[in-house]
Amino acid sequence: MNRAMNFLTAAGLGAGMMFFLDPRNGRRRRAFVRDKMIRVSHEIQDAGEVVRRDVRNRMQGLAAGDLTVLIGGKNALRGNPLRGSWSPAGRTLLGLIGGGLFLSGLRREAPTACVLGTVGLGLIIEAATNAGIEDITHISSKARKIPEESLGHDGRSAGRRQRMTQMAGDGR
Repeated sequence: MNRAMNFLTAAGLGAGMMFFLDPRNGRRRRAFVRDKMIRVSHEIQDAGEVVRRDVRNRMQGLAAGDLTVLIGGKNALRGNPLRGSWSPAGRTLLGLIGGGLFLSGLRREAPTACVLGTVGLGLIIEAATNAGIEDITHISSKARKIPEESLGHDGRSAGRRQRMTQMAGDGR
C-alpha cells in the first residue's frame, strides 16, 4: 500500500511539473495561475476590510449601549436565527465557530466526532452561503419556477434559437 501511494504521489507530481513546465504552453498556464492567485488575494483583502468596517460599526453601537447590534438589530430577535442575511462580522464569527467545531470533531471518537463535524460543517456552509433554512428548504420550488420557455426540446437555450431566427430574417 505504501509503495503504491508513493508511486501515485510521484506520478502526480511529475504530471503537474510537466503541465506547468511545458515549453509550449507552460508560461501561459503559470501566468494564469499567478493571476488567479493575485485576484483571490485581492478578494480576501477586500472581504477583510468589509469585516473590519462592520465590526468597527457594531462596536460603536455596542459602546452606545445597544446590545442588539450584535445579532443584527431589534427585528432580528423576532425572527428565526437561521434566517440567513447575516452581517459580515456575524458570518465571519459563524465560520470561525463552525471551523472550530469541525476541527474539534476530528480529534474526538466516533459519535461525538460525527455530531461536532456535522454541526461545524453546517455552520461553515451557513457562513459561506448566507442562505437561511427557508431558502434551503424552498430550493425545489424555486427550481420549478424556472420558465420552461427558456429551454427548448433539445435542452438548448431559446435565446440562441431566437438570434438564429432573427439573423435568418435579416438576410445575414
